[in-house]
This record gives sequence, C-alpha cells and structure tokens, in this order.
Amino acid sequence: MAELLLVSRWLSAVPGFLTPRTGPGARIGFVPTASSIYDDRAWVDLDRTTLHDQGWQTVELDIEAMTAANMEKALATVDAVFVSGGNVFHLLAAMRRTGFADKLTAHVEAGLPYIGASAGACVIGADIEPLGLLDDPTEATGLHSTTGLGWIDEVIVPHADGIVSGPAVVDEVVRLYGEKFTLRLIADDQALLVSGGNLSVVSS
Repeated sequence: MAELLLVSRWLSAVPGFLTPRTGPGARIGFVPTASSIYDDRAWVDLDRTTLHDQGWQTVELDIEAMTAANMEKALATVDAVFVSGGNVFHLLAAMRRTGFADKLTAHVEAGLPYIGASAGACVIGADIEPLGLLDDPTEATGLHSTTGLGWIDEVIVPHADGIVSGPAVVDEVVRLYGEKFTLRLIADDQALLVSGGNLSVVSS
C-alpha cells in the first residue's frame, strides 16, 4: 500500500514521515526532472541541501538520461524516492515517455515510500489539467493526456496560500475546476500524508 508525503514547498515534515519507515540516514532516490527545462533550479538545490541537512543520503535519478534497466536497479536499491518541483506537465511527459511512471508505481505500490514536492506531489494525483493555471503546459513535449498517475483520486493544488502565484490564480483554479475534480489545496506550510489508505493534512 502506498505511503506518500505530498508537500507544497517546505520539507520539515520529511523526518517524521521517513524515519519510522526507513530508519535514519536512508538512501533517497532524488528525481530533479520537473526542473530540467529551466536554467534556474534554485528550489531543487534547496531541496537537495535540506535533505542532506536532515541526515539523508541522496542518489540522483536523472530519468531522462537513464536506461530502463538502470531505473529498475535504482528503484530496487533506494529506501525512498523524492520527486522535486518544476513544471508538472514536463514531469508527467518525461515519466510516461521513459517508462519511469510504471516502474515507480509498481515500487510504490509494493511499499517504497514516496515524497513529492510541488510538481512531484501533483503528478501522482488523478489529473493535472487544473494546474495549467500554475504551470505552462506548452513546456511539455509529447504529453498526450493530463491524466495523472492516479495514486489518489484527488487533484493536488500546491501553493494554495497564493504566495507563489498569487491568490487570484488559486481562486480561478477552484472556480474553473472545483466541480470537475476533487481538488486538494495545500498551502506552503502544509503537506498531505497518505498512509494506510488514510489521507491527512500535516504541518510542513
């Protein structure tokens, strides 16, 4: 059963989530793919540094450059996976195109803990269509469907306090998509914990 921590921005909830599941000093497969289309990836560097400061080891998983065999080997040898933020449309396209989506899903369903930040949180939900107001869908190559990985039945909307995009954009997401999808709005100081089939919002 999937064990997920879906954060909007900050990672303070990671130790409380991961330590009981992996023990201290675990190896985390770090997937920076959502940001690979940008020159400035400061938030990814911050995430990586924060995880190191918390005592975790990170193993870089550049899925756009890895073979299928190397992906499988990596997923079999890490204790958890962390998928960082960026453009969720680019991330989903890359995960589908490389086959990583199916491999990751199989490992998470088998119990591999998953931490997703921003785009990394959104990609696992039911759909990413509403996030077109937050990210530019045209930055993705070869994305034929906005259907997400479907690990939960909700659509994650990060940065719901409006600090990143402004509150008007978040309000517009709710107005346009609130009846079509079950939206889960998460502020930057919150995270969604999915454990044992239960969903709960925790501080992050």
